[in-house]
Amino acid sequence: MEYQNNNGNYDNRNRRKSKKKKRVYYKAVCIVLCLLIAVAALGIVNLVRSGKESPIPEKKVTQNNESFSFGPASTAKMITALTVLDYCSPDDEMRVGAEIEMMHDDSSRAWLMKGDTLTVRQLLIALMLPSGNDAAYTLAVNTGKKITGDNGLSNAQSIDVFMDKVNQKAKSLGAENSNFVVPDGYDADGQYTTAYDLAIIAEACLDDPCISDIVATYSSYERWTNGREVTYKNTNELLNPGSKYYRPEVIGLKTGTSSLGGACIVFAAVINGNTYICAVMGSTEDDRFQDSIDIIDAIKNQ
Repeated sequence: MEYQNNNGNYDNRNRRKSKKKKRVYYKAVCIVLCLLIAVAALGIVNLVRSGKESPIPEKKVTQNNESFSFGPASTAKMITALTVLDYCSPDDEMRVGAEIEMMHDDSSRAWLMKGDTLTVRQLLIALMLPSGNDAAYTLAVNTGKKITGDNGLSNAQSIDVFMDKVNQKAKSLGAENSNFVVPDGYDADGQYTTAYDLAIIAEACLDDPCISDIVATYSSYERWTNGREVTYKNTNELLNPGSKYYRPEVIGLKTGTSSLGGACIVFAAVINGNTYICAVMGSTEDDRFQDSIDIIDAIKNQ
């Protein structure tokens, strides 16, 4: 399945990059927990590099969100991307193989085909914009083999090696209340995270120039090494200029949907020169974007 080229969003992309560069003194991290139960539980945490706190009005402020755990859904792809770049260059090439058959049939996908050859950066675009679970497995298997230096590893063994590094990476960032089992974030026994941990991981993504550029993009056209041309659209409606949820101050990051995680979004926005990272978990497909807008408006009005 091919996607049509659409180059009309590059001005918006450059504008978001410009807004992102306005970060000077600190980043603030806001956490919002939305539970799919009778009463929504909201928690906001501000992690400010200057050491100052700036709580958002009319929201309950808490410093301990670790007790609320969720399935990460595709927000787990943020830590997958970070781990890949610990061992691979964005310009490295990878070949798509039988590992894409490891994803579940109802997975979101980038429609990779066996034999496709593309760079790590192009695979990260396929991972983060259309949320391709096929891209997650191709990245994980190839990186796992590179870590060990053993191309003879089975796909399952390569995934095990890679996921060990994923969890080490998460812990090293300070995400102490998470455990990742599969590279695409699909619901799995023993896999969980918190909104707080996802915000920490998201901050690391913004600090990485390759990932931060990708997640700020709504539409991306690429010609792969094997000659295939694709255009991917971001699942983050906050970045879509044609959406009622569009907000120009948003610079990423990642959506996700699963039975255990509900509909999620981890987003970042530049407001008054400061970058806020917010996580909405356990919401619904549309409500997660409206929740995000409500948070942005609350920050603007504080």
